[in-house]
Amino acid sequence: MATQLLLIEDDAQIRHNVTELLSLSGFRIATADNGREGITQALLSPPDLILCDIMMPDVNGYQVLETLRGIPSLATVPFIFLTAKTNPMDMRQGMLLGADDYLTKPFSIDGLLGAIDTRLHREAARKADLQVKLQAHRRTIGQLSAHEYNTPLSGIIGLTTLLLENDGDFDAAQHRSILTMIKASGQRLKRSLDKQQLMALLEQLDSTHAAYPSYSTGQAVIDAESVEKQVLLVKQWQDCPVVAQCDVASARVGLSSENLALILTEVLDNAFKFSDGSGPIRIKGHRQGQAYHLRISNQGQPFTQADIDQIEPYRQFNRHHYEQQGFGLGLSIVKKLLTLHEGILQLDGDPSGETILTLILPIALPDGSV
Repeated sequence: MATQLLLIEDDAQIRHNVTELLSLSGFRIATADNGREGITQALLSPPDLILCDIMMPDVNGYQVLETLRGIPSLATVPFIFLTAKTNPMDMRQGMLLGADDYLTKPFSIDGLLGAIDTRLHREAARKADLQVKLQAHRRTIGQLSAHEYNTPLSGIIGLTTLLLENDGDFDAAQHRSILTMIKASGQRLKRSLDKQQLMALLEQLDSTHAAYPSYSTGQAVIDAESVEKQVLLVKQWQDCPVVAQCDVASARVGLSSENLALILTEVLDNAFKFSDGSGPIRIKGHRQGQAYHLRISNQGQPFTQADIDQIEPYRQFNRHHYEQQGFGLGLSIVKKLLTLHEGILQLDGDPSGETILTLILPIALPDGSV
């Protein structure tokens, strides 16, 4: 199928000449004689590349580009300005808005075809690279899913089989112990499924989404009791003997109790998961100005602030060195929730293995705002 171009040009003669020349070169051309019509054309029939004049009445080329770059389905379509403006500041303005190239009128057909060919090849290379990354991402999810689903399911099936085939061999205490292990496997599976569902929701959440208020507003009290409750929950999940020392001042923060619990659970889960047991996990919290700082430190796998940029869904750090339960979604969920509440996640570590994670949460004001 021939490559589809969209030409937005208010000069009828230029529009006719460029359309004819590009048609003879094998392109399919759609045209618009003003910026507003050009935006409509792009939405109705997304092109492979857009050629656009700058100086047009009503909606100029800069406004066309800015509008299209804000539409996800059109944000990466190659965009070339055609203009008589030669001022470097005008060119810079277009590039800052996301233009891919800038052809000055009058231009030759060879120059135009060369610019189009270059941008189409770059876009093809970008899409090919994206496909490679998507395939790798799918493989990662597939591998993690197989492990995360099969491990608890194998536990559930194996233990129930043991009960069914040898029920009379166990006393009440042993029977209860096996049922407890079955429950733990079921809870692990449910946590995995719940995290995947939450991550999928948070990735598509914006101010127009019905669930947006639930994840961007609210107030809750953070204190030693609320933190210790989550510590106990995580230790039960992991059957972890590591000691936690808690020194947390009370304050009202600007996020709901549900979201606060989610954040605490995930950061504490990581602290216990990657602790080597050589020292306690230390949790300290205090108000600092109009923010609340919660500091969690542990001894074990070192993390640094640079690792924050690498946090993404389904990414696990050094899995070949550490046996990790989960999909690698925990810190991604924390980052998303903090962003929605204008909070901050900081990480610091040193070669000795100490990692210090700091949550900076907004303080809720007396009038209910943050």
